Amino acid sequence: MAKNELTPEEIELYELDEEGKAYLEYNDKVGGKPLGMIVPFGYPKGVEEMGGVIAVYKECIKQGKTWEDLLGYESPKGDAIE
Repeated sequence: MAKNELTPEEIELYELDEEGKAYLEYNDKVGGKPLGMIVPFGYPKGVEEMGGVIAVYKECIKQGKTWEDLLGYESPKGDAIE
């Protein structure tokens, strides 16, 4: 997956917490969109079972997979938010 290009302002915001820092490392090593909550359902299936977002990013880096591939996630058809 291609690295998600971020502005300096976005990087600064991601650096404010541990989840954001984990995303920056994931984006640098694997590349891809950030893992976020799916409205109105919450996180995709598997995130909580793996120990949360940071744990998912770490496993993605370890396996060299995007979070979508790791979790077997497919965006719902007609999803307006990409």
